[in-house]
Amino acid sequence: MLQNTAGGARERLLAAAFEIATRDGVDAVSTRAVCTAAGVQAPSLYHHFGDRSALIRAVVDVAFEEYFHRKDTAASVDDADPRARVAAGWDAHIGFALAYPGLYPAMYPTWGPLPSQVERSGALLRAGFDELEQAGALRPGITAALATNALRAALRGVAHAVAANPVNGDNEATSAVVRDALIHALVGDRTRN
Repeated sequence: MLQNTAGGARERLLAAAFEIATRDGVDAVSTRAVCTAAGVQAPSLYHHFGDRSALIRAVVDVAFEEYFHRKDTAASVDDADPRARVAAGWDAHIGFALAYPGLYPAMYPTWGPLPSQVERSGALLRAGFDELEQAGALRPGITAALATNALRAALRGVAHAVAANPVNGDNEATSAVVRDALIHALVGDRTRN
């Protein structure tokens, strides 16, 4: 996603931090490691980002750009099949967690304040379920709000689990089992005509 070979010091620092976070996790993003990888001195990092926390926020911002790009691609799935729409969104989210296991926990922390992009992600999910509710595609008794909350909880749980152990051979099957059970519980077999 980011290249560490060109650009100014800010871009090199951000690329180095992104690479370290992707490979080793956000906790491994130290000022020393980033500056060494970017080929700059520490004052340059402080000049461009202020401190390590601001650098991590910038890395999370870049990661969310990639995340939303992947979600937009998944949104191009056949709109006529509500189950396929939900499954594509789920798969894009899990695919991101697997592709960036070191960054995912910083994007969707289990404690503390959430990045502002999490609200955008939730709003997109809710909008999709609002459409499904209006089309009569949700099961009786399931509202768009309930579907959103249930899917978010299950999705984050599975995503954190696969990000914690991305080489686990059961990740794909685990994700599919939870995804399919949740879709069955939330989405009906057909929409109203």
